[in-house]
This record gives sequence, structure tokens and C-alpha cells, in this order.
Amino acid sequence: MPTPMLSRPELLERLQETFRQYGYEGASMSRIAKATGLGKASLYHYFPNGKEQMAGAVVDNLIQWFEDNIFHSLESVHPPRQRIVSMLETLKQHYDGGRHACLPGLFALSEERNLFGEAIARFFARWIASLSQTLTDSGLARDIALRRAHDGVERIQGALVLARALADSRCFTSMASELPDQLLAGADRSTMWTTRATRFAFGSATQPNTARAG
Repeated sequence: MPTPMLSRPELLERLQETFRQYGYEGASMSRIAKATGLGKASLYHYFPNGKEQMAGAVVDNLIQWFEDNIFHSLESVHPPRQRIVSMLETLKQHYDGGRHACLPGLFALSEERNLFGEAIARFFARWIASLSQTLTDSGLARDIALRRAHDGVERIQGALVLARALADSRCFTSMASELPDQLLAGADRSTMWTTRATRFAFGSATQPNTARAG
């Protein structure tokens, strides 16, 4: 019986789950073929450069998903607390309450860092910058907002690791319930904010923009 054709989003989703489950090295072509229902010849038709190209496409697709569903929301004109809660709810669904790994984080811990390091660094810098902007909008000084954004992303990543290590999603859900108050502690504009004409550059998460919001 012929293998049904997959749309590109469906194919990338299956590839993503395979890399999440087995890691880059463990995701053999045999496992990828089984997960996608495609023979090796068909896979090489889509990805002539093999597994590295597949993983690169998955990382790029995942970064775009975060851009559309997380970063844009954090830089919206909604109240800062609402933006943070929305981010955490979306992440809770995306990571199935902590049961799924963060693929860029997973790749950052292994030799794949040499293959996808630039994209991974830009991904985390972008996340920190957009969260920092939300915290700045809440009334926190930019340097405090940046430090807390770093802490926030670290807590999210740590909670994902613990949730998977202990097979206990409460590690993630507990973090998600506490994080908004921790990030916004001391903010004096929790219900007031301003729009911005500028945004952090991808690679400038450690160099905060000192221009005042307009």
C-alpha cells in the first residue's frame, strides 16, 4: 500500500517528536522513517543533506513557532501580567505540562551545539529580550528586567528538565503558577504600560537597549 503523502508541517512535526524522544544521535534514519512513514529515498528527496538538514529544518520551524506564539505576544500591548501568563499557558500546552523536552535546549547540551549553535543562541537571546521588554513595560528598571528575564527563562528550562527527570509534571505547573509574581515583584505599572518603537536586537540580550519607551 503506498505511503500517504505528508504535508510539510506534518512531516516537521513528526521529525520534531522523533528528535525530542531520541535526541539527535539516537534519531536514526530507521527511526525517522518509521515515525514519518516515509522510506529513506523519500526522506532524502525532501532533505538531500540527510539528518542534519532535517534537524535544522525542525529547529528553524520551532523558532518560527515561538516567534508567532510567544515572542509576539510578549511584545504586545496587553498588560504585562497577561502577557506572561499567556506565555506560560502556551508553553504548558506546547510542552504537555513538562512531559516534552525543549528541543533547542536539548541540542544545546550535546554535540549538536556545534551544528546549530548560532540558531540556538539567537533563539534564547530573542526569548530573553522579549520577556525583558515585558518586564520593562511593567515598570521595572531595564537592568532589573533583563536579570529577571534571564532568571525566568532559566526557571522554565530547569522546570522542564526536572519534570522529565522525575516524571512529575507538577515541577512545571508549580513553576508556572509562581513565576508571574516572582518576575513582577516590585513593578509599579502592573496595569499601565507603553508601546515601543524599538525592540532588542536578537544578539543583544546582554546589552539592554537604554532608549526610553515612547
